[in-house]
Amino acid sequence: MRNKVKDVLYCNVDREKILNVSPIFNHENLWYFYEWLVERYKIHLKKDVEKMLPPWTTDKVLLKYRFTNVRREHDRETKWLINNICLNSNLSYENKLLNIILFRLFNKSRTIEIIGLADFEKLNFDEILKKISEFRESNEKYVWFSNAFFTSGPKSVSNKLFGEGDVVLNVIKLVERYNKLGIIDKIKLSGSQKEVYDNLLSLPGIGSFLAYQIFVDFSYLSEFPFSENEFVVAGPGCKKGLNLLFDDFGGLRYEEALFWIRDNQNRLFQQFGYNSYNLFSDLPEEERYLNLMSLENCMCEISKYIRAINGEGRPRIRYKLK
Repeated sequence: MRNKVKDVLYCNVDREKILNVSPIFNHENLWYFYEWLVERYKIHLKKDVEKMLPPWTTDKVLLKYRFTNVRREHDRETKWLINNICLNSNLSYENKLLNIILFRLFNKSRTIEIIGLADFEKLNFDEILKKISEFRESNEKYVWFSNAFFTSGPKSVSNKLFGEGDVVLNVIKLVERYNKLGIIDKIKLSGSQKEVYDNLLSLPGIGSFLAYQIFVDFSYLSEFPFSENEFVVAGPGCKKGLNLLFDDFGGLRYEEALFWIRDNQNRLFQQFGYNSYNLFSDLPEEERYLNLMSLENCMCEISKYIRAINGEGRPRIRYKLK
């Protein structure tokens, strides 16, 4: 993704500190990160680009357990969001923004397919409830929410606001409440990435993790004036990964550490033979590097990978080879 028209460079971090500090890295864990990065991206190329049959790697951990992609936009649910919401010419810009929020509160494309994309100018809750009820009749065990994101906050808040009715319908009502609170106008008037994030964070039920993920989803919209390139919020898993990579942050905050790696990736990984241009061969030339979102996305995964390598735990999801 190229930078966009309103991007504030080095948004919400100290650029001078990032340019002048010399942090100290844990060499062994840095190697594990590089090894995971290269192997996981090669899996993406073999599996998703070349359509090869498994196995896609000889790495014992990556062979057995499923990790998210290096690039967030390559993950299945995000690809669905991009293709069905961001690129949907039948949706207004305002409805795209609201449907993106709705999608992330479930983080499950199948749920959105069941209830349908919403037109927030003329919501019909009776019709939506009918769709939900009819589907439930023959799919009693269907789980409406993904456990991959922090969705408990919106569920809890929506139930408090709208009563102990249908939790799926309550979440849709919650997004309607966001619309009535003027979130769309606030997003349109935001002068920086941080301001968009803060406006999302002010919404009931939206925590820091979800607010940042929704901001990144917005960046996939051509109409949205900010990119994912110059603003980042380190989530809990990301912080764990950074703590494993850095022996001494040199005064950098977690977000600044991500900027530092972005700016110094070629020098940092050259000892291992890093060639970002060749590794990210499926991407446009201007995107063949680790950007901030991909780094934030990787850090939670690398903490899982290192724990598995060291026999200190194992990822929850096994690969289904099919």
